[in-house]
Amino acid sequence: MQGSVRQIDVPQLSSDGLGQIDEGIAFFDADNRLTLWNSRFATLLDVPAPLLQAGAELAALMRHLARRGDFGPGEAENLARLAVLRAVSPGQRRFEHRRADGVMLEATESATSGGLALIYRDLSEKRLRERALRELAEQRAQALELSETRLKLIADEVPAGIAHIDQEMRFLYANKRFAAAYNFRPEDLIGLSTAEVLLPRTLAESARFFEQSRRGALVDFEMRIELPGARFKDIRTLLRPEQPSSGEVIGFYLLSIDVTRRKATMSALMGAHKMDALGRMASGISHDFNNLLTIILGNLVPLSEHLGDSNLVAEYLTPAISAARRGSGLTQRLLTIARREQYAPEPTNIDTAVADICTLLRSSMPRSLEIRHTSGTDIPDAMVDRAQLEMALLNLAVNARDATGGEGVFSVEVSRCQLQPGEAELLHVPFGPYVRIIVSDDGCGMTPEQTDRIFEPFYTSKAAGAGSGLGLSMVYGFAKQSNGAISVDSAPGEGATFTILLPSVDLTAPPQPPEAQPEPSTADEIARVTDHMPLILLVDDDRGVRRTIRRRIAEIGYPLIEADDADEALQLLSRINSIGVVLSDVNMPGSLDGHGLSQAISEKYPEIAVVLMSGRINPSGTGHTPFPGLPFLQKPFSDAQLSDALRAASVLHLRRTSGGERKV
Repeated sequence: MQGSVRQIDVPQLSSDGLGQIDEGIAFFDADNRLTLWNSRFATLLDVPAPLLQAGAELAALMRHLARRGDFGPGEAENLARLAVLRAVSPGQRRFEHRRADGVMLEATESATSGGLALIYRDLSEKRLRERALRELAEQRAQALELSETRLKLIADEVPAGIAHIDQEMRFLYANKRFAAAYNFRPEDLIGLSTAEVLLPRTLAESARFFEQSRRGALVDFEMRIELPGARFKDIRTLLRPEQPSSGEVIGFYLLSIDVTRRKATMSALMGAHKMDALGRMASGISHDFNNLLTIILGNLVPLSEHLGDSNLVAEYLTPAISAARRGSGLTQRLLTIARREQYAPEPTNIDTAVADICTLLRSSMPRSLEIRHTSGTDIPDAMVDRAQLEMALLNLAVNARDATGGEGVFSVEVSRCQLQPGEAELLHVPFGPYVRIIVSDDGCGMTPEQTDRIFEPFYTSKAAGAGSGLGLSMVYGFAKQSNGAISVDSAPGEGATFTILLPSVDLTAPPQPPEAQPEPSTADEIARVTDHMPLILLVDDDRGVRRTIRRRIAEIGYPLIEADDADEALQLLSRINSIGVVLSDVNMPGSLDGHGLSQAISEKYPEIAVVLMSGRINPSGTGHTPFPGLPFLQKPFSDAQLSDALRAASVLHLRRTSGGERKV
């Protein structure tokens, strides 16, 4: 409906006539009472029938809309009163009216001394069309921008050198990577010949490939090229001829991929795989071989005892027993070689170690790189492998040297740090006292993408061939192996800061409270165990090993039963209440290994003591039990070691069943 409502002669309009138009129209007299309206008005405003009757008050209509929320938040009576005052104010107003359910309307209020006309139009479809057109335009603009961005990335950011060369061997285009390799900017290469860019050696060795491409052949080749600055790289190059519809070759496209890192990575990976395979093989051999030694020693030692001082013992059995025991040492040395380096933590004065490595760095780094070392007070010792700590700092120094170009500041700050529970949870380490090492440089810095990947093995942000990508991953491994944490903070142009947290000796080995100290076996307890030896459950999947250990346990005097695996052991435990001690192998097939069996026993049968044994060399290399809180026997073990372990477990069982165990 167009024009001012003042021109409408209300008495001449009928409800039927108003019903034929798309707008919702309502007329109110001078007393603000409804005189005429159409059904479209009721539909657009979604007003109930009682409010749209002849004589209905404008205030009632506005009050309904306010309570429904059409006028926004606020006290409904005040909002309705303001809406009435606005509507009856002389003049014409046009504005947008949003219903509480989100439907958008265009409202026109036209008031005169003779009354008020309200006209509403539905803007939803119009807005939807406008929104669709706007979204389509935005999508096309985004698509165009994305396409341009992709083209730029393809041309400049892909890890490859791209160039377009004409038939006269002149450059028509080069991306950033290709130009930078030869110390040019892309725009400076345009128009230069390949002889002016490529070094003579590279040009001579690649000339035949260029000639093949100029003749229309698809050429792929790999060669070691020389770059400015006496740099050498292994490059794979793809040449594709440019042939218009006439079929004549007018030039070719060049794509060069640096495979130097890939070759180095493959070599390192093959070496790592070999060492890993050797480690797995050695670990398996140690388990099986020590099981064999258990059987051998378990038979030779009793035999030598039965024969007494016979010459046969000294001549045949004693050397065999000695050789069998040396075999266990051989497996330990085999694992040491397979691991390449043995982690040997010890209490270390971190500040002294840092000072020593900084002294070494000052004599080996460029003089233009300033080495700074600062330290706080009361710095505790930390349990680390000092050699690995020094190697980690050396790797960080090399990283700083490359980031600064050998000119700048490399600083190492050592201080104590009390890690709070919230911070410790985020770092997945225990809370408590730590030694904090902050290593920083003022070099080129790193992007967020680089900091996210900086500790990945074989990842490097250096130029191809300038690094293996293993240095910082070794630093990360050192921090984790030391039960600590490492983080990096960096931004392009703002240098890099590495923060290493190493648990102090107090945190690594917290003092055990007096009540947690294991009570020594009293003479009374030993006597009671001797008089009433508990039933032993022996669990081992190797029948030969089980038979040998069974005989040795029987000779000590303990009654025993046997099980092949953890599942059978749990079945026996559920049926036999007199079992007091479980002696189980760690490495067994089935749903549970020995450690899993010990946990199940702890939950279901807490009064039963558990002793674990294994032929696999202790992976920690420390000589301590790999299962804290549980007695552990390293196969092959002597009768004395077996007897001591069973007696200690029997005393523990006695305390638990008699209620005398001290809770830890």
